[in-house]
Amino acid sequence: MLTFEFPINALILLAVVAVSMLIGFSLRRSQIAKVHKKLVKAETEMINSHAEILEIQKEYISMELKLRGIKDPVVMMANPNGNNNEKLPNGTLRKKLLTKDFTPTRNEGYRLIYDNLLNKEANANTAS
Repeated sequence: MLTFEFPINALILLAVVAVSMLIGFSLRRSQIAKVHKKLVKAETEMINSHAEILEIQKEYISMELKLRGIKDPVVMMANPNGNNNEKLPNGTLRKKLLTKDFTPTRNEGYRLIYDNLLNKEANANTAS
């Protein structure tokens, strides 16, 4: 029969175990650092989003307080069966907008869009 002798030195075995432990701990520490970095990033994103939500709520409350400050938000409408002697609005602007040769300047176009948006917001505020 064949016999093989393997001399095992206790100091070498201890050194191999110690080196493998250090390598394992360093790998695990790098994994933990990556997870911690992701966690910190997620927390900062959450904090920023909550701060943005709070800022929007603050603006909403200030707008609501301004609306409460209006004394009479009700708009009186004319009686349709009553006097028809009222002047009708001037239709020249509408005709001007509908013609093909009308090309508004940059400022006029923006002003018309802005007025349109303001009228829609005013109508939405009075409806609610």
